[in-house]
Formats: sequence, structure tokens, C-alpha cells
Amino acid sequence: MTEISSYEADIIRKISNGRTDPKSDKACKMFLSLKQIAARILKAVAKEYKDMPIDEIISLMSEPRVNEDTLYPNAEPPVIHTDNSEDSSIDEGTRFYDIRFTARVPNGDKDVQLIINIEAQNEFDTEYSLIKRGIYYCSRLISGQYGTVFEHMDYDKIQKVYSIWICTNPAKEFADSIRTYSLKKEMLYGNDLTGESAAKEAEKYDLITLVLVCLKEYDEKERSANKLIDLLTTTLSPKVSSDDKIKTLGNDYGIPVTNEISERVNSMCNISAGFFKDGVIEGFFKGKDEGIAEGRVKGKAEGKAEGKAEKEMEIIRTMLRKNRTAQEISELTDIPIEEVKKVQKSLTP
Repeated sequence: MTEISSYEADIIRKISNGRTDPKSDKACKMFLSLKQIAARILKAVAKEYKDMPIDEIISLMSEPRVNEDTLYPNAEPPVIHTDNSEDSSIDEGTRFYDIRFTARVPNGDKDVQLIINIEAQNEFDTEYSLIKRGIYYCSRLISGQYGTVFEHMDYDKIQKVYSIWICTNPAKEFADSIRTYSLKKEMLYGNDLTGESAAKEAEKYDLITLVLVCLKEYDEKERSANKLIDLLTTTLSPKVSSDDKIKTLGNDYGIPVTNEISERVNSMCNISAGFFKDGVIEGFFKGKDEGIAEGRVKGKAEGKAEGKAEKEMEIIRTMLRKNRTAQEISELTDIPIEEVKKVQKSLTP
């Protein structure tokens, strides 16, 4: 069996199940950007909001902005539209995020403002560390404040950032969990500060928090005991109908189902139905213990619909650009080598 990289498997999967359509990822992001949903995410993972009612959290949020999808979000970090500007630098280029907004935290006479980034992550086991990627995003959210939030050496104006990753298909050992990674102080020698002095010191370094919200496989009989995980697992699962999702939002979580929420839930469900009815990809990743990620395409089982044929052609074109031979592509995808060679010939000048 010819080996296939996880990057190639990711490309094949996205093309085969329709995820190259910008509307697919965007439907999920649009749902997560609803204030009723985003506020519940904040309440569950951000210590600043854990004791606040949802309506108050919503009143403190700016309008979440959703990116325009890139074709392969795992290859390059996805696009961001922010309250101020895109996060860019001469040396590191522009970095784009799924969802970004600001949220205030009442703090006496002067509110504190946080920068919130929410990412929808479908694949957990990739060629890079998701945790390190999240830390990089946090770092860019900090450095990107230069010139907009603060200038020169006015570092005291830096705002705390949260990068929250909603992992819909986590590794088994991460499933049904919420993890946070943040800057912590460790005393190596001397007496530590206490009381108000300690709190003021913490404000100076408590600036970065990475959160991994790892969902679980939807199971009606064994739902998560965590409200946020259960809410997102149910509403993002392709196994649950749009009617049942809307009922869950209203009955189980007290979320007022407006026309906007209904439309976004229906949009997700319609797209998910399109993903799973083709059944094109089978057995994407077998896990790191086996050393490689394998993708197998089962194309033409019941005839060639025009759209399906076009997907196969795009798979072939993409793998040819990655310098795969016609024989390798045929073995990996179960597409007859004659079809592969036809596409190869059409690309030859």
C-alpha cells in the first residue's frame, strides 16, 4: 500500500466531502459566532465570566466577526476580520482567524477589555501540534495589538487574549474534556506577594489563555456531563436532525430560538447531509501509533454523478501537484489509472 501523508489525506477528505466549498466551514463558524452560543462558551471557559448571567455576558460582547474561509485551513491559519484590522506584520505576514471579537469585564470605574478568538477545528491529529499552534495564535493576538491598542513602550495597555479551539473530532484521550493553558507564576525563591498586591501582579502577566474544548462522539444515551460539551456535541453532530437540535437549544439550554438561530442550524444540517450521503472517504486517520495517515477513496460504486466526477478530478489534480505518480494516485484513491492519466495529460503543456 502506498503511503499518504496526513496533509494529502486532509486535502482528499475536504474535496471529497465538499469541505472545499466555503459555505461548509462557514456554516459551523456562523453558528459558533451567535452571541447566545459564544456567550455560553465564554461562561464555561473564561474565569472572568463564570459567575455572570448569559444576558450580561452578551451585553459586554462586541459583534463577532467571521472569516472568509481559506481552501485548506489546516495548511495555513484561517482568515480574520477584526474590530480594528487584520493581524499582520512585515516579517510574519497576515494571520487570519475564524471568529474574533472583544468583550468587556466590569472592573470598578474602568472596564477591562479582552480579545476573544474562537476556532472551529475538525482534525486533532495533524502534522503539527495543535497546542503549539494555539499558543502561536495567542502570541500573534498579543503582538498584533502593537499600533492599534498600544504604541512604542506603552505595554501596560496590552489586553488579555483568549484563543478557544472547539475540537469536533479530538484524539480519544482528549475527548469530552476542556483544557486551558496559560501563563502562571512560580516562586523559585523569596516571599510571595499576597492579597491586593498579588492580584495587581497577576494582572500584569495573566494575558494569554489557550482553551481546547474537546467534544465527544454523539451518543443519545451517554451525553456529556459538561453543559458546553453536550450543547456543542449535539448541535454540531451530523447524526442529529435540525428539528431536534432546535428543540435541544430551547428545551435543554434555554436558548431563545430566533429566526437567525434556526437558519444557521438548518444551514449546518443541510451541508452536513451533503457531506455524509456520498460516503466517499473511508478510514481517514488510523492514529499516530501506526505512523501514517491513510486515505482511501471509494469513488464510482453506484455510477458517476457529474459533481462526484469533478471531485475525483480535483483530487487527482491536487495530488499531481504534490508530485504523486499516476500509479500512486490510482492505488490511493481506487480511481482507474486510465482516468488519472487523462487528467495528467490535460495538465501537461
